[in-house]
Amino acid sequence: MNGSGAAFVVSAALALHALTPCASVGAGETARQWEPVEWRYENPSWEGNPFDLIAKAAFRHTRDGDTIDTQLFHAGGAMWVLRFTGTKPGRWEFTTACGDSNLDGLKGEVTIEPNPGAAGFMTAFGSKWGRLGRDEAFVPQYVSYCSPADYHDKAGKIDADIETWFEEHGFNGFHTFVGMAWFDIGKGSGNYGDIPSGDPNPDPRTFEALELLIGKAHRAGGAVHIWAWGDEQRKMTPFRWGVNGRVDRRLQRYICARLGPLPAWSMGYGFDLQEWAGREHLRLWHEHMHANMGWFHFLGARAPDLEQIYDGLDYSSYQQHRPTYDTYVEAIERRHPGKPSFLEDRFRVRVNVYPEKDYTPDMTRRGLWDSTMAGGAGNIWAYLIDPPADGSSAVYPNKEQIRTYSRFWKNRFRKEMVRNNRRTDGVCLEVPGRFCVFYTQDAEELRMDLAGLQGSLRAVAVDARAEYREIPLSDLKAESGQVFKAPRRSDWAVAVGDPHVQGGR
Repeated sequence: MNGSGAAFVVSAALALHALTPCASVGAGETARQWEPVEWRYENPSWEGNPFDLIAKAAFRHTRDGDTIDTQLFHAGGAMWVLRFTGTKPGRWEFTTACGDSNLDGLKGEVTIEPNPGAAGFMTAFGSKWGRLGRDEAFVPQYVSYCSPADYHDKAGKIDADIETWFEEHGFNGFHTFVGMAWFDIGKGSGNYGDIPSGDPNPDPRTFEALELLIGKAHRAGGAVHIWAWGDEQRKMTPFRWGVNGRVDRRLQRYICARLGPLPAWSMGYGFDLQEWAGREHLRLWHEHMHANMGWFHFLGARAPDLEQIYDGLDYSSYQQHRPTYDTYVEAIERRHPGKPSFLEDRFRVRVNVYPEKDYTPDMTRRGLWDSTMAGGAGNIWAYLIDPPADGSSAVYPNKEQIRTYSRFWKNRFRKEMVRNNRRTDGVCLEVPGRFCVFYTQDAEELRMDLAGLQGSLRAVAVDARAEYREIPLSDLKAESGQVFKAPRRSDWAVAVGDPHVQGGR
């Protein structure tokens, strides 16, 4: 404590992963890179709305001078919390600034230790999604998950669901909808008429649930994609209180302070946004969120067809029904190039709910491969035949095919990859001169031009319709006219060369 009226509270436990995503630290403590830590302060004298008290914290890396600006958040009662994640090793110092003297001028420090191999915050490698820390690209293939009320204070449920969806299926993230649960965790499926207050505060229980889900997904190597709002037809928007108005801005600041320091999440503004959200709404939301977050998180907004409501967001988001390989290519490179793309409809296996858009298990499998071979567009998936009562996805009957997709692409989807379909009668992604992935559907052979490939020509073929098994291919030459003759007609992927390009990790 530096002589102010705030009491600095240090938890006796430095690892609180079972309950929260953070560790509490005191003077002289250390933490690991990409893992959140926090300081807690008691401030019993504040008499106003605690969610309206703005207390800023400026972190500075003592060696390199890098800075991260964030805010404290109210955690109930007289408690305020400062949360931080170190983006580089070394000593970080902070000082707070606040109109309330009890939270003004607080100082502290933490030494961040290296954490090799850990995934950091999401980032962009051109049009590809990526992770800092591992310096790797990935394709968001997320499963539709339940609402915060269904996983609040349920660590065991989340652990079991990570086993089901990440390990047994091979998806790499959860998609969760919040809506009115921002203000009342029990109203996640409700509308703004279900919130009695004309000036509601954020519900800390919802944030406890999101923290738990994000933290566990991150430690399992995955991510969480949040839909903030829904459509105006069902009144699942902040429209009642004013878009970017007082209530909305208070919520945005709280999201930034409480969730901003946590790696591995992104946010879509909602669905059917053409009903209520215009260009200026999205511009102001995006600017305010990033002005209050000390760490980058992808913020986007789904638009109909292959257009954008506002081009200034962090990723391009589209509503498409049953996109093909060519649709994915157009979304990634021809419409709004240079930033990652998300086909942000939910691709759901259903029977005659919306016949023009419902999926089948086979369409799901091919969608995974098409979106990846096109260059890496994100998707949300769900199997909704006899689903759980909470609205999340049921287990896929072809989960071994989804797992085959995931196993094939582990350590093979590279940020350096480009499309080069001139090499094949199927489709091809290539790390130029080093590594190629070829893919074809419903075929018995695949023609490949391997001219110019350098180094190892180690090659394997995998049947995308079967459980994962690599078929070694020999006698391939770095020449045109190479042919893979499959043992049966199916969808086939062939990897040739070394995916670990110089400088990659």
